[in-house]
Amino acid sequence: MPVIRRLLLLLGIVLTAAGFQSVEPLNEPINPNANVTWPPPVYVLRGETQVRGTANLPDMTGYFLEFRRLNDDLTPADDSLAWTPAILPTRGPVNDDVLGVWNTGMAPDGPYELRLTITGSSGQPVHARVSPLRIENTPPPFAITPTAMVIPTLVPQPNFPTTAPDQSLPTLVPTPTAFNLVPEAIAVISGNVRAGDSTSYDIIGSLVVNQRVSVVGRSSSGSGWWYIELPNGRRGWVAPSVVDVSGDMRDLPRINPPVTPTPIASPTPQLPDAVIANVRFDRDIKQDQSFQTIVTVRNDSGVFLPRFSVACNFTPVDKFYSTFVDGLGGFSQLDVALTVRLDEGGGKNVTANCAVDVNNLVAEVNENNNYFNLTAKLSNP
Repeated sequence: MPVIRRLLLLLGIVLTAAGFQSVEPLNEPINPNANVTWPPPVYVLRGETQVRGTANLPDMTGYFLEFRRLNDDLTPADDSLAWTPAILPTRGPVNDDVLGVWNTGMAPDGPYELRLTITGSSGQPVHARVSPLRIENTPPPFAITPTAMVIPTLVPQPNFPTTAPDQSLPTLVPTPTAFNLVPEAIAVISGNVRAGDSTSYDIIGSLVVNQRVSVVGRSSSGSGWWYIELPNGRRGWVAPSVVDVSGDMRDLPRINPPVTPTPIASPTPQLPDAVIANVRFDRDIKQDQSFQTIVTVRNDSGVFLPRFSVACNFTPVDKFYSTFVDGLGGFSQLDVALTVRLDEGGGKNVTANCAVDVNNLVAEVNENNNYFNLTAKLSNP
């Protein structure tokens, strides 16, 4: 039997033991400029996982990662099951490097598929999928190997004293726990990493909740922003509201942020640009109780945005809510509140699939940034 066939047979035995039964990995054409190289199909994930690959299309405006549960037989779910964001949308190309860090601890154990979506100025997004993958943050009991207790054997020594030794127990002195002096930060919310110490700088990366990074400096301008190093080695600035820091900061250098780039004069755009900047609930959501879904809409163009619709479709309970806004001025934003009541689905996750200008009635600069999904657990009544 050739060596490759033997290795494939051994891989099949290991994957079956890990919970993948008769799995046929997703077989799609590989685009060298839009692909995920890690993790590979039929891989078991646990905790924070670096997702590597390439997002480098000529007309791209950004990319993001999202995941979705597979059926129990590892077939893809139908379109009613929404995708859940794995990282925040990111601008800028990535070539055979870290696309983002996926915190799998936010999802229940089970089989999933992962999708890379690259948006471009042409309007049609490009996708790359990896399937199946298994999240297993809680290993089954039989997968944990107990550690055997070793009992030392007493060997008689020559000239052993005839008098009975002191049988009193020694006083145990606790060993102090070492304090980690290395400056580091942990993200308390998902947020952007920028090229400088304010929101006027370009976004160069992102952090997800509970992601840890090294702190290599702080701003000399007094803004309070931290200079950090991302897993791919790139360095950038993060706001103090995004992270908690720990370690010895006494010798941390003060870093001069780069000069704020002077914007290049460009012709005034002739179209508005509606963007959903955020979606949130005003409280913990519960079946049979009304709550508000607050959609933050922003106009990224200087052109007035005329009357438009805001809608959220809740899946898998299939509830649809919408309203209209009379208009929005250039370079401004507002919160639109939808009052929602869900009469089923308690005890499970529901996803608010929200969109602005649902039927594309308003001509815009970019139609690809009109969507935002938010998943949360719906408590029982």
